[in-house]
Amino acid sequence: MGLVNWALTFDAIFAAVSGVALYLFPDKFGDFCFVSYLFCLYLNNSFQQKETDGVHWHLIRCIGGQIFASCLVSVKFRNSSHTSQSVLHFIRLIPSILILMLVFQIQSVTPTLVEPNTLKFFKYLMVSTIALHVTLLSVAGWRTGTKLAAGNRFGNFLYQLDALASICIGTCWMTFPKWLLHRQVLVNLDESHEFLGRVMGANFIASYIVATHVLHWESQQDRNVAVDGRVICCISILVAQFWSQKYPSWSGNHWVGIGLFSTWTVISVIYRICLTISRKGKKE
Repeated sequence: MGLVNWALTFDAIFAAVSGVALYLFPDKFGDFCFVSYLFCLYLNNSFQQKETDGVHWHLIRCIGGQIFASCLVSVKFRNSSHTSQSVLHFIRLIPSILILMLVFQIQSVTPTLVEPNTLKFFKYLMVSTIALHVTLLSVAGWRTGTKLAAGNRFGNFLYQLDALASICIGTCWMTFPKWLLHRQVLVNLDESHEFLGRVMGANFIASYIVATHVLHWESQQDRNVAVDGRVICCISILVAQFWSQKYPSWSGNHWVGIGLFSTWTVISVIYRICLTISRKGKKE
């Protein structure tokens, strides 16, 4: 087992464990991450835990779903071509750089938002991830594709539609998360909600690179895995949206987001079914 195989195996295990933990226990992570410092003589300069709410838990659960979905791609791509693996490295590299910028922004603007040791852990994790995947990209020669596999027009359209949705939705969450949330929730939003929304947006933005390069991969199996990853991601977020309805923090307007992700999920599932039927047809 070579360096790349080991790295992708570790990446898959880390993504699976951390993704499931965030998805199932978002309240625990929120309580661990966000604190409100009270520099008070009576408290001996200690800090008081910030109370997280259903909006925090929903956003954390969505991030967990995004991370967990990527573990499938890491597992499947361990023995794939360098061109496919390079795109996977970019999926890790792009959000790591964006989240590192968010960490620096918190340090400068709202230094008491996240517990210092937790913030330091995020910083070192992002730096380590960037260094690892830059190294792996160098090994792969920074190639993200070869000759274009034109495929059919329906497939091309859906891949590019996926890229468009990833960029637009991700950029909106990175730019104005409070605006996207304000009519959907019944709590006062602060910087902690913005931070989680922007992390989710960073992951969405990074996923565009799969759809834009998938038609340049040599393997049809790798292209199928790309669709599988999107299906798992969409279903995870859609379930999280329904799950969040039991929290009193959300208003009835959350159904707008549910409608959007229902559409994205249905399109992804239909295309995956079409690929399966097409593959069986060719075998016969």
